[in-house]
Amino acid sequence: MLAKTPKATELDFASVLKIPPKPAEIAEAERKWQGAVAEREAAQARHREMHRQYFNQTPGQPPKITAAEVDQAGAEIAPFQARELEAMRALEAQRAAFDDELAALRSKIDAYRNAISEKIDQLEDLIGIGAQFYAASIEAKVRLPSKMPSRCQSLLGAHGLQMLRKILNAVD
Repeated sequence: MLAKTPKATELDFASVLKIPPKPAEIAEAERKWQGAVAEREAAQARHREMHRQYFNQTPGQPPKITAAEVDQAGAEIAPFQARELEAMRALEAQRAAFDDELAALRSKIDAYRNAISEKIDQLEDLIGIGAQFYAASIEAKVRLPSKMPSRCQSLLGAHGLQMLRKILNAVD
């Protein structure tokens, strides 16, 4: 037997529409990625400095650094790049899991939109009664004790509920 799904207006949107807390794993993965980036950048800076020292050596003087040492420092960058890539993949996996959790909010947001639309329909009906009442007072040539019914027709117009409905339908 199918479970009865609640109508949009039966939901408590104040409790349903909550943003889930961002997992601490994302912050940890980001710290690891930033650490890996810093290590790679430090290894590259060390290689660049050794390269600069090698090419700035004065001919005829004993070498302070050899080409083999520069090449070795360059080869040592690869593991740092691999760790950075691994850390980035872990971070992206954590972010994707959180994005999936956020995507689950879509049905709740759609229910919220439908509830707003239903309320606009109800409000339109209610305001329409006031507009009809005012039109009847004009036809009967009776002055009403309140100006409120005279404002109902403008609330139904392009700058009232129609605009509200356009705004609601324009998102997503």
